[in-house]
Amino acid sequence: MNFKNKGKVLSLCLISISMIFTGCTNLKEEKTTKINILATTDLHGEVTYNIAEKINEERKKDSNITLVDAGDFYDSDGLGAMNQYLSEARDAYEKDEVIKKEVPIVRQMSEVKYDAVVLGNHEFVSSSKKNLDKIINEFNSENIEVLSANTYNSNSSSYVKPYTIKTIETKDGEVKLGILGLTIKEVGEGWDFDENGNKIKAKFRDLKNMVTYQDLYMNDIIEDAKKWVKEIKEKENPDILLAVVHSGEKPKKPKNPGNRIQELAKEVAGIDAIVAGHTHKEIEQHDYTNNKGENVIVTQPGSHNSCISKITFELEKDDNTWKVQDKYSKLTKLEEDKSLENFGDLIINLHELNDKKSEVNLSSLSKFKWDRAYLFSNDTSVEKMYYIVGYKWKNLIDIENDNRIKMVFMKDEKVSSYACLNGKDFGIDLKVDKSKYQDGVLEILPKKNDKFEIKKNSEGYDIQLVYKEQPAVKFSFYCILNESNALKIQINGF
Repeated sequence: MNFKNKGKVLSLCLISISMIFTGCTNLKEEKTTKINILATTDLHGEVTYNIAEKINEERKKDSNITLVDAGDFYDSDGLGAMNQYLSEARDAYEKDEVIKKEVPIVRQMSEVKYDAVVLGNHEFVSSSKKNLDKIINEFNSENIEVLSANTYNSNSSSYVKPYTIKTIETKDGEVKLGILGLTIKEVGEGWDFDENGNKIKAKFRDLKNMVTYQDLYMNDIIEDAKKWVKEIKEKENPDILLAVVHSGEKPKKPKNPGNRIQELAKEVAGIDAIVAGHTHKEIEQHDYTNNKGENVIVTQPGSHNSCISKITFELEKDDNTWKVQDKYSKLTKLEEDKSLENFGDLIINLHELNDKKSEVNLSSLSKFKWDRAYLFSNDTSVEKMYYIVGYKWKNLIDIENDNRIKMVFMKDEKVSSYACLNGKDFGIDLKVDKSKYQDGVLEILPKKNDKFEIKKNSEGYDIQLVYKEQPAVKFSFYCILNESNALKIQINGF
């Protein structure tokens, strides 16, 4: 074999060896996974139907998804169950007692399976120490962690857990997710009342200066974040560390110097992502670089169930260790619920009617669209209302000696407006002869049987609407096939 042929053989051998090694490298299976986290904040008393549906939709895509809230979940919800609960809780507080019934928002958050919630300022200012203890115990009984790393008892022990570790199973092994909770230090209101009942600027906003909370205190969130991140890293060694913080992104001096998310992201190394709250801002993703040159993402999902953030971490496993390769956040805006606002507009329009007008059609009073309404008798249960409407659109509650106006307006099988209120509080009454109800329900169609007689200053009401005798509504029943070729019964009034 001459030198030239030997060179060809050698080249072929080298190519073959290279292909073998390349093939071996490609045979090495990449171990990657995605960890998803849903986040809410400032719910203020309820988990709405829309946000619950969004959470359930995401769970169908990822059964291992984590759900957290950044605080201010405890508050009134308008005319729902939390409003009634807070009213009774205030009465109990005046008697130095604690209300015994369960907290409606805890039940709602349990139903959609929150993993952890962080204490916000409303959990303190809208409650008392005894009642807050009760709320925390109820969350714990539902296996929902309550977090606030910078809140302490007077003996320097943690009031609630500073953090929690969630172990997430993947096809390539467990991923450890650390969740650190922090609360704005200035939890008190910015105003107070003097001895004459005049509204004045508050002298103090610290927790220890608030009535019933003298046995608690809060530390600076930045200093405590450094302390607890160090402990979490050394003790737990999580693959991901998420900070869920009831604090806004930037301070707005002098109103709220406690809004320090930007400072937290830049000054505290070791945090991968932050969920912010308190200021009701909508932030899909802001990127910061910490003091070690690492990227930290910040998201804030608005308020009052208007948005939900979804944080995604892409991880790769190398030498039995998970490493974050990418991370990003998406903010989903949910359809605004104007159902209660719509009924308020109807009441305003009713009060503005010409004094000479003796009767009115509800369809002429309402600016919102509706194709069907249900007026329920006083003794109709909330569960029956849900059954008739077709779904639980609002977290309502039954009460004793119920004389509330209960009415729901529908459009395309969805609630467009509703009332579950004491009419005297709004100067109105709806009066219907019992014989008009069918099993506790009067069904009303616009311009068909929606006429009411107007009586002013009657029986203690500014305006009383009396249901008029009018022709019974006739219905047509027929069967149709929908888009999926499934049989559907269509019922139309004519």
